[in-house]
Amino acid sequence: MQTDLEEAKAQELVKFQNSLEEMKNKIEEANALIIKERETAKKAIDDAPPVIKETQVLVEDTKKIDSLTEEVENLKVRSSI
Repeated sequence: MQTDLEEAKAQELVKFQNSLEEMKNKIEEANALIIKERETAKKAIDDAPPVIKETQVLVEDTKKIDSLTEEVENLKVRSSI
């Protein structure tokens, strides 16, 4: 009976060791995936186009703008008559 008990304990210990080894392998796989995802994300960030910022453009042809503004105002006056 003592031998049976020791053999059962030994078998149970082997089962636990196998389970522990499986968990260790799964953790290593998960860590490898995380590293791969991190590298993929870094590459995507590096390859992403730069952010476009709006800049104010100064118009140099103010005479033309003034002329067109005056014309619009004249048209408004004519249409209200």
